[in-house]
Amino acid sequence: MSTLSSLSHLLFGSFDPNTEHGQHQQRYRLALISTIANAFSKAIGIVLILLSVSLTVAYLDIERFGIWMLVLSFVTLLSFLDLGVGNALTNHVAQRAALDNPKLLQETISGGLAILAVIALIVGFILTMISALFPWSLLVQNTGGNLIEEIRYTAICFGILFGVNIFSSGLQRVFAGMQQAFISHSVSAIGMFISCIGIWISSRFQEGIPTLLFMVLGVQSLVNLYLLKILVNRGLFSFHRIFQLMKLEYPFLYKNAGLFFILQLGAVIGWGADGLIISSVLGVAQVAIFAIVQRLYQFVGQPVALLNAPLWGAYADADARGDKSFIRKTLQRSLVVTFLITATLSGILFIFHQQLIDRWTHGEIIASSSLVLACAIWAVIESTGNAFAMFLNGTNIIQRQMVVVCSFIALVLPLKFFLTDYLGLIGIPLATIAAYLLINGYFYGFLFLPEVIKKISSNKVQG
Repeated sequence: MSTLSSLSHLLFGSFDPNTEHGQHQQRYRLALISTIANAFSKAIGIVLILLSVSLTVAYLDIERFGIWMLVLSFVTLLSFLDLGVGNALTNHVAQRAALDNPKLLQETISGGLAILAVIALIVGFILTMISALFPWSLLVQNTGGNLIEEIRYTAICFGILFGVNIFSSGLQRVFAGMQQAFISHSVSAIGMFISCIGIWISSRFQEGIPTLLFMVLGVQSLVNLYLLKILVNRGLFSFHRIFQLMKLEYPFLYKNAGLFFILQLGAVIGWGADGLIISSVLGVAQVAIFAIVQRLYQFVGQPVALLNAPLWGAYADADARGDKSFIRKTLQRSLVVTFLITATLSGILFIFHQQLIDRWTHGEIIASSSLVLACAIWAVIESTGNAFAMFLNGTNIIQRQMVVVCSFIALVLPLKFFLTDYLGLIGIPLATIAAYLLINGYFYGFLFLPEVIKKISSNKVQG
């Protein structure tokens, strides 16, 4: 059977949900549909990345462009501020969905999203207040005083929009837990398409950084709120007994949310703060160079991310049903495919990086080949590691990840400051690669290997 006919059968064929094979095929079907929708969404996202650089670098000077890139990095940098509830909600919803109890699923979604809404309001308010009062000149070095007020206003806008983003991201997590991420990806694609139009219009009128921020973060966050309407129409969200449901769901979410919070915080400290480290050590202009190389290699991570992201919910569903055969086969395939795709794409981008960056930035940005090579290697390692992380998250191996992340932070943070000060920009990816391989190799290759093997070992055969 050809690959095309196999995919067609997977999409349109009928399977018996009462058999193990039927359950396997149903998970793969939902993952494939989500992948297709995610591919469409990511394609528009790539266009948005291209436009957010090529259209703005032409009229923002190198310093303001560096600030623009730094502000965008804060979306990842502060992702932990949902306190891990978003990620915990994915697993919790997946476990409840596996019980085939609509009423229980509605209570889980309603209570969980209400908790997340409260967190979003509090975080948005705190970030807005901090942004208004923070002495930004201490954080962003070598920046003229005339830009400080623009930075402050941008930060205030960011605080408000980020609060909305926390809740809208939680809505996406709910659909991922139900293995219906294709719905959230479709809505997200619409938001990014509108963002592309907004960036184009803003650049035509040479708008400032706050307007650009709204067109990227604000538009997407607001459009994603439409997912709440979908849940309401399906009877999966209700304000009835909402406070009681918050109390009921809190213990379940709290159990894993704290662990996810530490993981997210670790990711922020480990590599999400790269822009801040560069800004404080080398100056904000260097952030622009590093950001361009980073975004170049997002084109490596995006294709495999859209393949692997739906597997989180699939792993969680399989783990809830004790289907280790599905987990083992899927993990093996995802790791091999991820490595092959990212290694190929990274090699191609490295060969043509000079022409690509020059064309993309209109000759405004020049990056060294050594920096690009180091980022290429890291792109392969990071993407393969993320494929493995989908398995760890879906199968609830969270506490072990916490140990790994804390160890990684303890090593990588001082190493980044040291190597950046000693080697320049290339110190960031070199420190990340060295610390990641050492820490993850030791813990998952030796110390925690038995627990990983236990999750993928063959199901017991009844005699």
